[in-house]
Amino acid sequence: MDTDNAPSAGMPAGGAQPEDISPEDMLRDDLQPEDILPDGLPKILPPYEDGVFQSILTLPESHAALVSVVAAVLGRPVKTVTLRNNAAPARDRHAKREEYDINGVVDGEDGDQCNIEMQASHMAGDNRENDHRHVKWRSVYNLSHLHSNQPGSGIEYGDYVRSYQITLCNYNIFGFENELMESYMFRNERGIALCDAVEAIFVDLTKAREIAKKPVDEMSDIECWAVFFALGGNPKYSGVIDGIMKRKEGVAVAKKTLMSISRNPDERARFHSRRKWRQDREHDRAIARKEVRAEYEPLLASKDAEIASMAAENASMAAENASMAAENASMAAENASMAAENASKDVEIASMAAEIAALRKKLEEGQ
Repeated sequence: MDTDNAPSAGMPAGGAQPEDISPEDMLRDDLQPEDILPDGLPKILPPYEDGVFQSILTLPESHAALVSVVAAVLGRPVKTVTLRNNAAPARDRHAKREEYDINGVVDGEDGDQCNIEMQASHMAGDNRENDHRHVKWRSVYNLSHLHSNQPGSGIEYGDYVRSYQITLCNYNIFGFENELMESYMFRNERGIALCDAVEAIFVDLTKAREIAKKPVDEMSDIECWAVFFALGGNPKYSGVIDGIMKRKEGVAVAKKTLMSISRNPDERARFHSRRKWRQDREHDRAIARKEVRAEYEPLLASKDAEIASMAAENASMAAENASMAAENASMAAENASMAAENASKDVEIASMAAEIAALRKKLEEGQ
């Protein structure tokens, strides 16, 4: 039975993974020599790669796949998604930069709008230590831009359509173990929503490997799509993908498009060009980091030595102060002892004075 337009079963859980294992890492580990063509690329291109992902969801023959993905993410029936302001995949195999976001309107001209993107690799500067803040803030920026760019002339604020920013991510942004999909809206500290005008949705593709262990009949719609986008180019999971294709027409359409792209020499050349551009970019960043280290490490080493010298001097002064404090304490103890001795002498003198006074009185009385 096809369930492309059936509501998604809530927030599906994949299963705890010991580490943040990306689909790209899985593919690298699982590929065998026979899975690589003479051009050095996988026989089946990975559907999570930005350009491949965009082609799968924007080519005219893949409209059913796009509708199915949007329905699965939004958790409601969807009949059509009309693409707009969308840059189609570049046809120049030497193109370096392309626009990969997929912008569309759901169910008619006045329907809700959505922006779909694939985050295939970590954004520069993003890591667990800074809570992957860059990809989150970019999602907020994209969502704000999407919602605020609606035609404003003669329209009441309450008549603006809903806007959705949908990010499929190849790494675990939030650090959650079981949640495949996370949805965020404007809410106060008590969890009460301000409105449902905007929503940012993240799908964590690192959960796909655990989800793939489930029987296909037990997978929700969004779980099926997560498995396809994460593992659709991984031969190890071809049986699971075949099972999902039999159940979901949208996935079958997407897989057919993926195979067509993978067999097309021009598409493979564009894939290689994009991958080379990313490798060149990483190379340039590595060289830049190396040059910065070469320039600043001697200065930092000098500053570290200066700091160490100052720390040693401070330690020496602290030791000297401690010695003086000990000497002062000893002198204070000696002074206290002398004061006590003087006090004892004073008591003795007072006693002798009293005794003399008593004797003088007796002598006076005897006379």
